[in-house]
Amino acid sequence: MRYSLILLILLVILPTYSFAQSLGDKEKIAVNKLMELRSAKNEGEIKKLHADFKLAISDLVRSKGFFDYSLNELKIADIKSADKTVRLLTWNVELTDLSNTYGGFVLRREEGKDRVSTFELNDVLDPYNSKPENVIDYKNWYGAIYYKIIDFAYEGKVQYLLFGFDAGTTMSNYKILDVLSFTSQNAKFGSPVFRDADKVKKRVVFEYANMASMSLEFEPKRARIVFDHLSPESSALEGLASYYFPDMSYDAYVYDFDREIWQLQSDVIATNPEDVGERYFYALNKKTGKIEKNRMRSDWVNPTDQQNLANGGHTAALPEPEINSDLKSNKKRLFRWKLFRKPVNPESY
Repeated sequence: MRYSLILLILLVILPTYSFAQSLGDKEKIAVNKLMELRSAKNEGEIKKLHADFKLAISDLVRSKGFFDYSLNELKIADIKSADKTVRLLTWNVELTDLSNTYGGFVLRREEGKDRVSTFELNDVLDPYNSKPENVIDYKNWYGAIYYKIIDFAYEGKVQYLLFGFDAGTTMSNYKILDVLSFTSQNAKFGSPVFRDADKVKKRVVFEYANMASMSLEFEPKRARIVFDHLSPESSALEGLASYYFPDMSYDAYVYDFDREIWQLQSDVIATNPEDVGERYFYALNKKTGKIEKNRMRSDWVNPTDQQNLANGGHTAALPEPEINSDLKSNKKRLFRWKLFRKPVNPESY
């Protein structure tokens, strides 16, 4: 009886162990192929090794159980939707002219089922051509690395907002807002959900100078996408996107829950995201004489909020009281000033 129980346990454990090993082995093969690709020197070698890497990673992602498998060594972009039904893997390959080509896979698991559909993304766009404005499918992809995915509703169905980056060329980079959706056995990119002042867009493409860095982030508390407003370096360069830089102002696409679209709002106040972690500063405690660690407030305080007494609102400075003014009045004014005054900490920043 004891030996039968041990045999039964082995029959349960060994297939699982073997299965996990097989995924790990396939990942190692893909890692080796990617390392070879990254060290390629000429165009012909890059194309051949990229094809080899695609075969290796295709074998990995199409393996049973991969959808829930966490990559350990393979360093590519890997994101998953909040509803746990969509997973995207994307990567870039730098060419000899310093432009980039891209590859990727979209995996979709039908909710409540084990079946996973796999779509290999085919980058057909020349790096120097404009991004498409229409709806495209996975066979006619423009190429990008996706770093964030947000589930949202459109016309009663779930769609997936994608945040992408394209290193572009030596002159300009791109940030991209796109939408992934599924129809029968197809994965599509683009959806008419971005509403500007005068038009509706299926995707939003920001092109800016290669020397610049553009912020494009999601604020879940306010259900909005906040991004740098881009302006030309000078008025004479209007229309030449490779000379556009952030101008220290911000715009946003705010999600309209009633119409289920993303509505553009200009000149918004940007705030730090909550997911950057806690921040602290050190200051002298005047009572104890010791240096103490203090948590820094990261939430934004509206300076126009009259209900918040600590909002830092501006108050006009009054002239110094005359020497002969009423002493009692001066004491009352001094007490009121001390009551709302905050201690100045020269060590915080």
